[in-house]
Amino acid sequence: MGCTKTSLRIFLSMMLLWFITPRAHGDKPYHIGGYIKTMPALQLDRSFGDPGFTNLLHNRLNFRWEVAEGWRFAAEGRNRLFYNDVFKTFPAYKDIIAHDDGVVDLSWVWLSQGAWIGHSMLDRLYLDWRRDEWQIRAGRQRINWGINLVSNPNDLFNTYSFFDFDYVERPGTDALRVQYHTGFASRVEVALSPASDSRKSTGALLWAINRSGYDIQTLAGYYRHRLAAGMGWAGHIKGAGFKGELTWFYDLEDTGVKRGNVVAATGLDYMFSRGTFAVFEFLYNGGYGRDDQDIFLITQPLRPDNIMFSEYAVTISVTHPFSSVMQGGMAVMALPDIQAGFIMPSLTYSLMRDVDIEFVSQLFVGGKNSMFEEAGSAWFLSLQYSF
Repeated sequence: MGCTKTSLRIFLSMMLLWFITPRAHGDKPYHIGGYIKTMPALQLDRSFGDPGFTNLLHNRLNFRWEVAEGWRFAAEGRNRLFYNDVFKTFPAYKDIIAHDDGVVDLSWVWLSQGAWIGHSMLDRLYLDWRRDEWQIRAGRQRINWGINLVSNPNDLFNTYSFFDFDYVERPGTDALRVQYHTGFASRVEVALSPASDSRKSTGALLWAINRSGYDIQTLAGYYRHRLAAGMGWAGHIKGAGFKGELTWFYDLEDTGVKRGNVVAATGLDYMFSRGTFAVFEFLYNGGYGRDDQDIFLITQPLRPDNIMFSEYAVTISVTHPFSSVMQGGMAVMALPDIQAGFIMPSLTYSLMRDVDIEFVSQLFVGGKNSMFEEAGSAWFLSLQYSF
């Protein structure tokens, strides 16, 4: 409880700073920014019936401070106020939202009453030091080792949910990270993310190089009491981006199930002459069905050793700028082995500088005895002001 109160005080202080100080410009050593968003939604069951109304008021605050030469401090987080009638019959939802895997609990539910839940969380809180080829960062941070645009089996520290479109910043983790840059697009990196239960800790080494126009990385380490070894690449084939990554996991102890599994994903992306950007990606999830992950919401991140709700997934995503102020998109995912699918159309329009309106729909179909079966569909309309 003390940690959550501390996190709230920090967050409220960040809010106060934004109101009483001007935004950083020029050579000022600090910057405060973020956004405020409201996102009402209509939710329907799989038969497009039983309508339900929800709303989310979402405020994000980002604070960066150049403490001294080579030293930087960052604190970032979000305040969210949810309205959903489901909360009345599913009170455990607040515990799912409040859960924090970090060494320090920086998540707090400050309101839980009927259909309302209020929640605040710090997902970045770190001190960073840089000098010449060295960089060391300690605290809650995002360690992004993934390469693909949809599924990232190389991302041992910070997997995210493709279905959680409202969390563009993605989760952070409590970790110590040391990088040594050896040249252009080349580095050696080691990271350690401890946990109160040592078996849930993660520690790994990554080596990245650039050869013949390809960024190539290899990694090895310890992931939640499993060995992990993997590699990834990013390059081009005749103007199309060609990316891929795979990781092999192996239990350190015999648990009665298959000890080893591979998770691999590869894809192509291409920018057409009129600005249309298309992505195709194929995933093989060798950890599917291996164990349960205590997933209650389809937007919760899955682990890299079991990264999808199926063994196979094929995703096609297309975005197109209709004008300088309007962009549309469509993402389609097929999960053939569980006979499920996902469709997400979107449309974004810039009303004025720093004010955007967005329409997003998510439709889940098929998937008997899976998370998809009861997910139905949701239709969102968001209005966001960025500062």
